Amino acid sequence: MAKEKSSLLLLVSSLLFKVILAHSLIDIPRLENEDIGPDTCGQDRKILGQWFQSHGGSDLISEPRPPLVNFLGTDPYDDPTNPPLQPDEISGFCALQWQEEVDEISGNRKYKLANFASEVEAAEAGWTVTHRGQCAACSILQDLGVYISRNLTDETRRCGLEGTFLGQQHVLNCLKEIGFSNECAKIWQYNIKHTKAECFSVCIWAWITNEPFNKPDGSLSDCIQCDEDKSGPNFKYFSGRTRRNSGIPSSIYRPQQTV
Repeated sequence: MAKEKSSLLLLVSSLLFKVILAHSLIDIPRLENEDIGPDTCGQDRKILGQWFQSHGGSDLISEPRPPLVNFLGTDPYDDPTNPPLQPDEISGFCALQWQEEVDEISGNRKYKLANFASEVEAAEAGWTVTHRGQCAACSILQDLGVYISRNLTDETRRCGLEGTFLGQQHVLNCLKEIGFSNECAKIWQYNIKHTKAECFSVCIWAWITNEPFNKPDGSLSDCIQCDEDKSGPNFKYFSGRTRRNSGIPSSIYRPQQTV
């Protein structure tokens, strides 16, 4: 039996390695929707995304920062009491306000992030809502640029697959190469690590065969649903921004009422 298990692991490892090589030799597909859409206010998503990435770095955020807009030094999935709130319990809005102060090195304007109870409250205070829910690690405008401009599902999956052989530091570096801020890349790394631990048996075949993210009836694939159930609550709490609560479509179909 031990010999059979060893042979199976070798086979799986070989298949995963082939998948990683295949991903390395092809271009990652863009978002399936058009480059210009209502979610980008009529602007080209590539150009808009690049602007936010170059003008919205973490170093441009003025103090005081909201408490969750930080680099997580410890894995939130290791604490069974996390998340403090479930996704349907997270209320409010994260908003931004551009500042007159200019960064001496880049010449870019600085900005602030803050939590508000409602869109009306944010608007009356002169702030612009950037997503629903509290500000956290991925609320940084640099990460908004990444979310707008590309198909994250394929790229983050590739980082996770490569990390199977190259380790967690490679996963973090891979995510930062996509363009994420250090803060957002870290919660993504924790999320990928946890999903691999909890959903490996469900997702391994989906990864190898490039299974669609949605079933024919529109529901999530078993792999994506496992990630949603097992890793989603902590990710949504500690990342703040998601594509759905920012009104950004992705390659995973979601019912309109959830965006």
